[in-house]
Amino acid sequence: MTQSIRTHLAIIVALGAVLLGISFLLLHLATPSDGARLAPGQSVWRHDGVVITPLQPGGLHKGDIVVAVEGKSLEAWAQDLFRVGVQRPHWQSGQTIIYHVLRSGHVQDVPVTLGPYPLATLAAQEWSTILYALVFFLVAVFVVLLRPGEPAARVQFLAASSMLGATTWSLGLQVGDLINGIGFWLFKATTIGCFLLFWTALLHFALIFPRPHALIVKRRFVIPLLYVVPYAIALISLLVAWPLSSSMLSWIGLWILAEDIFPPIATILALMSIIWSYKTEQSYDERQKIRWLMYAALLSGGGGLLLWQLPNLLGYPVLSSNALGLLVLPYPFALAIAILRHRLFDITIIIHRTLVYGTLTGSVVGLYVLVVSLAGMLFHPSSTFLPSLLATGLVAVLFQPLHVRLQRFVNRLIYGERDDPYAVLANLGAHLEATPIPEAVLPTVVQTVAQALKLPYVAISLKHGETFAIAAACGLAQRELLTLPLLHSGELVGQLQLAPRDASETFTAADRKLLTVIASQVSVAAHAVRLTADLQRSREHLVATREEERRRLRRDLHDGLGPTLASMTLKLDAARNLLAQNSPALDPLLLDLKAQTQATIVDIRRLVYDLRPPALDELGLVSALHEQIAHYSQVGGAQMVMEAPSSLPSLPAAVEVATYRIVLEAVTNVVRHANARRCWVRLQVADVLTVEVVDDGVGLPLHYHAGVGFASMRERADELGGTCQIESRATSGTHVLVQFPLVKDEPPEQPAARYDTSLQSGE
Repeated sequence: MTQSIRTHLAIIVALGAVLLGISFLLLHLATPSDGARLAPGQSVWRHDGVVITPLQPGGLHKGDIVVAVEGKSLEAWAQDLFRVGVQRPHWQSGQTIIYHVLRSGHVQDVPVTLGPYPLATLAAQEWSTILYALVFFLVAVFVVLLRPGEPAARVQFLAASSMLGATTWSLGLQVGDLINGIGFWLFKATTIGCFLLFWTALLHFALIFPRPHALIVKRRFVIPLLYVVPYAIALISLLVAWPLSSSMLSWIGLWILAEDIFPPIATILALMSIIWSYKTEQSYDERQKIRWLMYAALLSGGGGLLLWQLPNLLGYPVLSSNALGLLVLPYPFALAIAILRHRLFDITIIIHRTLVYGTLTGSVVGLYVLVVSLAGMLFHPSSTFLPSLLATGLVAVLFQPLHVRLQRFVNRLIYGERDDPYAVLANLGAHLEATPIPEAVLPTVVQTVAQALKLPYVAISLKHGETFAIAAACGLAQRELLTLPLLHSGELVGQLQLAPRDASETFTAADRKLLTVIASQVSVAAHAVRLTADLQRSREHLVATREEERRRLRRDLHDGLGPTLASMTLKLDAARNLLAQNSPALDPLLLDLKAQTQATIVDIRRLVYDLRPPALDELGLVSALHEQIAHYSQVGGAQMVMEAPSSLPSLPAAVEVATYRIVLEAVTNVVRHANARRCWVRLQVADVLTVEVVDDGVGLPLHYHAGVGFASMRERADELGGTCQIESRATSGTHVLVQFPLVKDEPPEQPAARYDTSLQSGE
């Protein structure tokens, strides 16, 4: 079935429901009335007659039971409803007919003068229900004209039309409808047919709004079946009730089962569908639509329960039926906003105020009724002033505390723990303590903050170089985010990103204050997580470096020294043979063996040097650097000055190697690229080992990219927890500053010795 066919079918059925209601009204306007009706919602059907309620003064009294009309029992008139071709009377306005009524236990003949249908009286009594149906219908027409292709708009129009048709229930049935037949069947067609259609359409709406439920998408027969099942249930209930009835009138009275069985089922299923859609929906806009739908259900259902059903059950009615109609009047508007303009209004604020003041009103009314009831038991029944005075005083005393507590409760329900920063921080701390795995710390933080403050999206991004990468997120980011820096000891370690609760909402000053405090706590966790990640990467790097070094050593030993030594063994065997023969080829062979041995020694020295420069063990760090710097001074032609303590404290082997190689790399760069005349190398030892290499050369280019040399210098410093800064001097040249942390129980620093290794040819 195409969308066009579905649209036309829905409109035809909807207009048919409206036409049934209009037909019932026009029929009654065209036929005379006895001025009484069978009150809707009350038990009026008996085995021998019906209970009537007069609408205007006359011969009939409230509570009269009509058992016969013009000498024919009402049971016989009821049986004629199911017969074809029965002659029915055609009475005129002003004509007097005789009703046989049971009044005070006696049957009396009551003359009834027929007159115009009392539409004005009925409209005055049931105006809110009629107004609700008309407003619902007009709003639905407006929505379907704006969104003719929207399935939810079509279904809302169908529900509103069937509701308008079912409004005949408020007008009520008359005795004349049982006699002429057509009025009875129009009434039942609207109160059963249209009424069931209304509840079915509401369930259909819940299943497709804001998007079709998976059950409907997978099984397309569900919707057609949905419109068949209620009528099948109604028919089965009528067939089951037939054997239980003692008369036709009592059986017709049981037809109310057909009206009352399906609505509770539809209500429960619709609420379950709405809640399920809200729980599973990820889109913020779609969730906003559902919240409007939930608000409409809360307003009509919750308001009716607190202000209508419960007070009436306790015997202290608060609202009239007309006021109840006004209470549910916002329902169609909420549906229209959900379909058309859900972004136009802030549903969160509306729900917040409705919950606070609705619950406050219900609590005040309930407290007043309870106090009046209890006080009425203690005092004289005729004395109502004192119970009312006590109830009013108690309500006045408790109003403000109750309002404050309700406000706090609703704030917590909608905004989370925004008004209780200590609770948020305590909750965050408790969750962090219960998280033993470092990888789960940041996900726990974002989830805790999102749940505590009812935020749709919370994320933490960690800084990597000059960029930020999301490390943990909760929810979906679908609007502008508030970004707070995560600072630890003045260092930017990451960002905390949060989305407001609604698209039209911004974070208040109180929100920002709390979020700033949370960010300061989160920054500690983010810093710890980043340190843990850095430590893990360092461990992995060390393991990888170690294994690469081992593989290189194995390759050098296996592919280089191994074959060489094997070759030398073979040559020694050959030399022995030649020695026995006193051959002249012996001397060249021995010379070749000597050269090969010397080359092997060079390879071994290279391997040893790569592991650790031998000069460090032979001369010490200062003397080894002095020797190398003197060599560079002779080769490069620049005057090089080294300033260092005469002796250094015992340094870790790794620090010595790193210092040695960094200084040589820096001096090599000076000789090759700086075009400098002088170069200074300084070593100082305090809490840290400070190494400086300064030259007066051309300095660094304005936009330079660090090469392999600079990168290796920084890596060596970082591996040992040190720092390496390379920058151009203010005047000229380059300044390299390296610092390594040392243990504090070191011997005092010795006076500095000055080494001048310049060649006089340079200056």
